[in-house]
Amino acid sequence: MKKHKLLTSFAAAAVLTSTAVPAVNNLPIVKTQTVKAATAADQQAFITNAATHATKVAKKYGLYPSVMIAQAILESGWGESGLATQANNLFGIKAGAGWMGETYTAKTREENSKGKSYYITASFKKYPTYEGSFEDNAILLRNGILSQGNRYQGTWIENANSYTDATSALTGTYATDHSYDKKLNEHITKYNLTQYDPTISKVSKSYTVGKNASTYAWPTDHSVSAKSGSVKSGESVTVDKTITYKNGSKRMHIAGKGWVNSTVFKKNSGFLASSQAPAATTAVKKQLMHNAYMYDKKGKKLAGSKKLAEDTVINTYGTKTIKGKKYYRVGKDAYVAAGNIDGTMRYLKRNSYVYNGSGNRDNNIVHHKNDMIATFGSSVNIMGHKYYKVGIHQYIKASNFVK
Repeated sequence: MKKHKLLTSFAAAAVLTSTAVPAVNNLPIVKTQTVKAATAADQQAFITNAATHATKVAKKYGLYPSVMIAQAILESGWGESGLATQANNLFGIKAGAGWMGETYTAKTREENSKGKSYYITASFKKYPTYEGSFEDNAILLRNGILSQGNRYQGTWIENANSYTDATSALTGTYATDHSYDKKLNEHITKYNLTQYDPTISKVSKSYTVGKNASTYAWPTDHSVSAKSGSVKSGESVTVDKTITYKNGSKRMHIAGKGWVNSTVFKKNSGFLASSQAPAATTAVKKQLMHNAYMYDKKGKKLAGSKKLAEDTVINTYGTKTIKGKKYYRVGKDAYVAAGNIDGTMRYLKRNSYVYNGSGNRDNNIVHHKNDMIATFGSSVNIMGHKYYKVGIHQYIKASNFVK
């Protein structure tokens, strides 16, 4: 196995390993060096090549192609870094113990606990083409790291309402650069990278299932996602989200069950789900702030239903009080607890920082003692501590609230 030893350039100064260790301040960063400036022609050629691979793997793993292309531009300096030119490695992914392919060796800078720099030699994955690099980065974004499988869930196409949500979710998790999202967004807008993204519709429609099929937890290739349930031929279901790709193929989310390909449904069977709403009741869009189960009109959890995912927008059709508790109607005899949407007001007993979904404080938000804060749903466990969700990707320690 031939090895090369050259310094590399890595725009975001973040090195990821094949075992998916995130970029944080005390992990290796590749020592930067001057690389030639890419011409306009070079840039377009790089985008065209990168887009071919990004659109393929983004569809496979349920991500935004525009974000992956922008990352590749930023991380590799338009493909001009040593790591990119010598190893087709655009994202700085290291070669772990299980890697059987070729490697590329480079010096990297590390910092000790006191912030003092020192250098080591590390092996990085070497790929035949860019596709392998995009594939590994997509696997990282979808599967996270060993201790935090959902570390990058904010980049998933079913969670991110737009590419800006996805780039925001990368800031402070994928890279420590506080302006990482702004840099990515600049590339996306300047070079019209959204042209490679699918379109997303949140219009709820009812469909008739045309054949027995499994449903899946993620809008990815079926080989990537676990099964979440099933539907039967002739069954009437509500689709609350549709992802349409450039080739016309669609992945659709069945409320309470999971994701399927559009080929599962009978042709021309879709009609607006609002027709199932009570008389004189129109659909009102609400932000679901917490994962939520669906219940029937007696308050019993719907059998076989899958939790509705937090941070998604859903259609509601009025409210109903069930056993003294307020619920929103979300379908035919289907309700979710209002606390997952409206929140519950709680007082803080001390000044409190706001954390992200990984338990890291990546912002300067501070709430003060005696402030009344809306919390959504029950407390969640993050890295061994209990938190209440107070906003999208925002959490406050449960112990900071008055009981």
